[in-house]
Amino acid sequence: MRLIYRTLGLMLLVGILGALGGCGPGTVAVIDATPLVGVVPLTIAFDGTGSTSAGDISTYSWSFGTDDPDVHAETGTYTYKHAGTYTLTLTVRGSDGSTASKSVTVTVDPAMWITDANLNTVYKLDMQGTQIDSFLLPFTEPRGITVGEVGGKMWLFVACYNGGNQRILRVDPVTGNVVQNYSAPAQSPLNLTYQADMQKQLWHVDGLSRKLYRLNPPDMQVYDAYGQSYFKATSPQVADLPFLWEPQGLDWTPASNASGYLWYFEGHNRLLYKIKIIPGYDIMSNTQLQVVGDPVNVPIFSASAIDIYDGMMWVIDVNTHAIIEVNPINGVLTGAKITGFPGALPSGLEIQH
Repeated sequence: MRLIYRTLGLMLLVGILGALGGCGPGTVAVIDATPLVGVVPLTIAFDGTGSTSAGDISTYSWSFGTDDPDVHAETGTYTYKHAGTYTLTLTVRGSDGSTASKSVTVTVDPAMWITDANLNTVYKLDMQGTQIDSFLLPFTEPRGITVGEVGGKMWLFVACYNGGNQRILRVDPVTGNVVQNYSAPAQSPLNLTYQADMQKQLWHVDGLSRKLYRLNPPDMQVYDAYGQSYFKATSPQVADLPFLWEPQGLDWTPASNASGYLWYFEGHNRLLYKIKIIPGYDIMSNTQLQVVGDPVNVPIFSASAIDIYDGMMWVIDVNTHAIIEVNPINGVLTGAKITGFPGALPSGLEIQH
């Protein structure tokens, strides 16, 4: 009799625990997601319909390892907009209250965009130089290129000489369609870079006017222009040196609690300058620029563009048709380079990450 009571009590306890939920042995989360590796922006398709439970699955919850909110759906798609390693997690809940989770790793690599001034083409490459995509532009002699945000979407901005009818294009990076084109602020548009923090804006250097321009991305309104005389007055490092004579590279990098830095490569003497951005009170106020530290010699004689990624600088060397890694702190070439990529005259560079 005691055995019967003990057995009934155990069965009752199991029933109570089952009603309260928990990680029941009959609930299993199954993730089917593809692709798990690719270049930015990476869109994955996720599917949790393979998950099982002793009862029906009542809730699906997907966490993408980003700041975006969880998604409650059996299937769907999600786009990773930045390079990195992410944890994709599915949590399912059965109708009996039991739960289970499963995680997989998603690896998003940076993408490299280059323009070719002879072929009027934009190429998308991986970091090994393998072509992923390309599209022909309806304007000629594309030079500078960068990735920036307008209206909550990422776009390519491309500066084109275009036979003297100089333009700055806003291009859909997926289709290659030119959605807007604007007059460039001067006659020989070269490098472009996008400032993503605080006052979001484009920076652009022109080879004929020898000026650096601050632009509003949605309409290309010129907020400020900075010439040689401006820098000679604000930065003693350039007082007796050629500056903005032969622009061969421009990039922006972030900084903690600041607007970041511009990196400018002067081709006349192959010097790399680091320029601090000192913002005004609002986007319409004058922004101040000041060179910080001594310029660094970079021994590349035929550069056309630069981009800084993960603490290192990549430089297009036109003569050798290579993209060369350089330490921006001391100008030393690391020995790493990318070769074999398509094109005839690489002129612009942007690493999207």
